[in-house]
Formats: sequence, structure tokens, C-alpha cells
Amino acid sequence: MQSADCQVLLMVEPLLHFVVPFVSLRAVGLDLRKATFASLIVLTPDLDVVFNTHRSPTHSVVVLGLVLLTFLALTWKRKTARPLVLLAAFGVFSHLLLDLFQTSTPLFWPLLSQPLSLWPNPSFHMWNEVLVWYPSSWLDAPLLTAEGLGISLILLAPTVVQIVQRGLTDRKHGGVKSARY
Repeated sequence: MQSADCQVLLMVEPLLHFVVPFVSLRAVGLDLRKATFASLIVLTPDLDVVFNTHRSPTHSVVVLGLVLLTFLALTWKRKTARPLVLLAAFGVFSHLLLDLFQTSTPLFWPLLSQPLSLWPNPSFHMWNEVLVWYPSSWLDAPLLTAEGLGISLILLAPTVVQIVQRGLTDRKHGGVKSARY
């Protein structure tokens, strides 16, 4: 384990966790509100930092799969809620995928005790050490970097341009808002 003054950045920054699924969902035509909802849910696996740990069971597809099945069972007869649960699942699983490219993640805990990683090699890589969660009093990466902000702005630019264009069109046509952005 590294000392506090010599730490490697190990966490994908929250803005990128939000932007990547948001842009993906917008690219396939999902409306702004639903894409925003799914992209905000993306941040929930990192709430484990509130409990002074990171990459805990909140980063396991086994645990999150059980949560997903529970929500699907609770919303099975509510046809309007079920798609939102599936959108949230897409967002959360995109979070796990992004984390795999950053550092080791307990993807199949408790079925597999070793964390998995797609980094630093572009091939499937499994760490040789057994997964242990260490309490921490720090975040293992900055919440925002210049690179992350730049990438996010580039990815969000088409949506921002579309919103501005629709706003100008709506204003030109007497303030009638478009039903879908």
C-alpha cells in the first residue's frame, strides 16, 4: 500500500462517470431528462466513500445485480417505472466498466475474491492479491481535473448546441417549448 503523499490516481472522476453514459444515451435518442436521470444514478457506486472506503461491494456486478432484480420485482407491474430501473442499471454498469480501465475493481465479489482490472494492459488482467478493503479518510483521486473537464466539454458540446438551437427556435416561434430535447 502506498503512503498518503505518494498515491496513484485510482478513481475515475465523477464528471466523466456522468458524461460518458449521458452522451451514449443521448446519441441513441434518449430524451434529456431520462439521460440525466440515468447519468446521475451512475454516481451511486461511489457513495461508499461516505463510509471511508472505496471500491467496496458497491462495485460488484453480483451485488448490483441483486439490487437490480429487487427493483425490477418491485416495479414489475409499473410499466413506466421499469424502463427507469433499466436505465439506472445501464448507468451503474457503465460506472463499473469505466472503473475497470482505471484500477482493480471487485467486479464479481463475493464469488471471486480477486479484484479485476483492464489496466494497465489492454487485455483481461487479474490481480494476484486477495481483495481487502482498507478504510480511508481521503478520496483516491481529484473530483475534477483539467483533462476530465476538457473531455467532458467536448462530449457534451453537441447536446449543449442542440439545446441552444431549440431554445432559439422556440423563442422565434412565440415561446412554445419543444416537447423533447
